[in-house]
Amino acid sequence: MSQLEQGFRQYMSRHPEILRCCSQGLINRRSLARYLIRVGIAKGSEMEAVVAMLRRFDFGKAKKSTPSLFDDMRVTIKDKVIILDFPKEKELLVMLHDLILSTAFDKGDTLKVVMGTLSFKVIIDEQKKKSFSSLIRKFSAHTYAGISEMSLLFPGEAIQEAGIVSTITTELAVHEINIIEVLTATPELLIYLEDKDVVEAFEVIKALSSQETVKPTASPHQTSRAGS
Repeated sequence: MSQLEQGFRQYMSRHPEILRCCSQGLINRRSLARYLIRVGIAKGSEMEAVVAMLRRFDFGKAKKSTPSLFDDMRVTIKDKVIILDFPKEKELLVMLHDLILSTAFDKGDTLKVVMGTLSFKVIIDEQKKKSFSSLIRKFSAHTYAGISEMSLLFPGEAIQEAGIVSTITTELAVHEINIIEVLTATPELLIYLEDKDVVEAFEVIKALSSQETVKPTASPHQTSRAGS
């Protein structure tokens, strides 16, 4: 792979909207080549080399995941969620034990614990922050507030379908919607967004349904942030 093509691939990964238009044949090669030179992917003297690279480049065909999977998807939105970012320490796991046992999952309480290489992420309801106050102080946890949880529940056969997560994240990126955190518990996908983005994100994801039949539903203690 040439350095030019490698730079182009990296640029496309940061700009999926251009890749989509290319895959649909909506962009003229020379126009795109001039744009790539303007943004510094290639030099002005490399115009013909860029055009030749674009002719060879496999943009793929525009493809969406099986529409029926999005038609049957159930969307649930819950606001007033916070994300606590703790350093990875064994002592913290021990102290979390009692808090986990006291969580009323049957009443809709939120508690997700994710262990990364360097840190623990704990996702809870905003109203439960007081219960974690001593841990936040002791371990100097960083708090992300003003977060909403969007749950996308797919049919069981979604696990066999490639590209579902890619389709969703690309659509959100094209609309400049920032994803704070993503969790999976197949066939459920959990996306954490800033409150200000959640209504637009719902509309974007709803549009993936071929018949636009997806409606938000609310579980106990959950708030629908967008109507159908």
